[in-house]
Amino acid sequence: KEVMFGGAAGGGKSDAVLMGALQYVEDPNYKSLILRRTYPELTQEEGLIERADEWLQETDAKWSGEKKRWYFPSGATLTFRHMENLKDKFKFKGSAYHFIAFDELTGFLEPQYLYLYRSLRKAEGDPIPLRIWSTSNPGDVGHEWVKKRFIRGEKLFIPSSWKDNPYLDKV
Repeated sequence: KEVMFGGAAGGGKSDAVLMGALQYVEDPNYKSLILRRTYPELTQEEGLIERADEWLQETDAKWSGEKKRWYFPSGATLTFRHMENLKDKFKFKGSAYHFIAFDELTGFLEPQYLYLYRSLRKAEGDPIPLRIWSTSNPGDVGHEWVKKRFIRGEKLFIPSSWKDNPYLDKV
């Protein structure tokens, strides 16, 4: 349910969360969310919005630039949002997602992460699993709390290195 994929750049962490977010898009009730700390991080070159567009542009899924959301023929959605400030967590009051991903978790504050955890929910009898995944490199403002929760704690941590990515052009 709760996993962090972390380590060096180039290991395929962001691709992994995008794949996780797309896993159940054939189900009409499926809702997924990918977060970065700032909006420019989502839209940068090779960022998650650009990558999702590369993957989905030839499909029947439709992009709404206004809502920063992909709509799938089934009715499922993949939404991209940011939480730059601590108070931005309140923008998610009442939201419900099957899948929430924090790309670069150490860029977030612990209260932001814990608050969004409450949006991980579904209707009774819904067979889709609830999942909260994260990626991260060491450092940034959340380094200590992330290390305590995933490296020293009991939550699942999957280490990553550029050596793990057979598709990376290694110089």
